[in-house]
Parts: sequence; structure tokens; C-alpha cells
Amino acid sequence: MRLAKAISYITHPVFATIAMLVFVLFQKDSYVYYTISEQGRWFFILVATVLTVVAPMISVGYLVYSNQISSIHIENRNERIIPLVITAAYGFGLYYLFSQFQIPSIILAIAGVGVIGVITTLLITMFWKISAHMVAISGFGGMVLALSHQVHPVDTWVIMGIFILMGIIGWARLRLEAHTFWQVIVAWIIGFIIAYQATVYLL
Repeated sequence: MRLAKAISYITHPVFATIAMLVFVLFQKDSYVYYTISEQGRWFFILVATVLTVVAPMISVGYLVYSNQISSIHIENRNERIIPLVITAAYGFGLYYLFSQFQIPSIILAIAGVGVIGVITTLLITMFWKISAHMVAISGFGGMVLALSHQVHPVDTWVIMGIFILMGIIGWARLRLEAHTFWQVIVAWIIGFIIAYQATVYLL
């Protein structure tokens, strides 16, 4: 149980955009690495951290403090709607901010796919509980695979590692009884397909 909790915390959906940016910005064999300066890379990481991690966490903390949601874990489906709306707004803000810079389309695509993923999760959550953890990690996998096909080949072992991580996160969510089997599976399928297609489109 402790292991499952640790996995869930470490792989929380708010870290998905940062993880994808780090994956793309710091690959030395990618053209992006040489297109953006080191200061520029850290700037984008910092801005994304503020808007997709810090700000949403502070907002959720305030919602808990003001008794609008019962806990930071947001286990109740209905309580997830407001945090998801707030997260989507922050994500759109990141996308808009990135669009003001002359940067490789791949960076803007990462922000865009993040917004699409959150909005998709929000729309489904209005009617049915779904695993945001699985949408995030499968979305990460979908983006990596799309980038591998469209921009720069990614090593097979990296893709295999991501799929193994998907399984580990899925196990953790089931072990904690945070979701049913089908909530995890559907989230995995939707997250992967949407992220892959959105990445191809945005590129």
C-alpha cells in the first residue's frame, strides 16, 4: 500500500507537462537542444512548473481550506470538476504564453496536448470517474511515440520503459482502490490516442 501511494504521488498528473518538456528540451541528439539556449530551456521549465504544478496545487489547497473539496486527494468525482477547470485554465495560460515566443512547434505542442488532456478528463469526469494518472502517463507515452514518428526517433528501450511505467501506475491506482479496472483501462486508451493524434495535429 505504501509503495502504491508513493508511486501515485511521484507520478501525479500535474508533473506530466514538466516531464515531457524535460524529455524534449534536454535530449542532446535533438535539434531542439541546439535551437534553444540553456537559459531558455530553464526558463520554459520554470514557467511551466509555476503554471502546471505550483499554481494548481495552491488552488487545490485553497479549495480544501475553504471546504469546497474534502481533501487534496479529491477522491469524489464531483469534487474533481472545479480543480480540473482551474488546471485547464492554467494550462491554456501556459499555451498562450509559449505561443508568444519563436520556439520549435514541438514545445508549443506539449503545452497544447496538456490542455487537451485536462479538458478531455474534465468532460469525462462530469459523467464518469476516470483515472487522471493514467490519462497523464498514457498521454506522455502517446506524445513520445508521435514525436518518434514525426520528429526524431526515440530509442525502443525508452518507449518500452514508458509502457512498463504505465503498467506500474495502473497497478498503483488499482491497489489503492482509487479506480476500477475499467476506469484505468479506458483512461489509458483515451489518454494515449488523444495525445498521439493531438501531437501529430499540432506539429
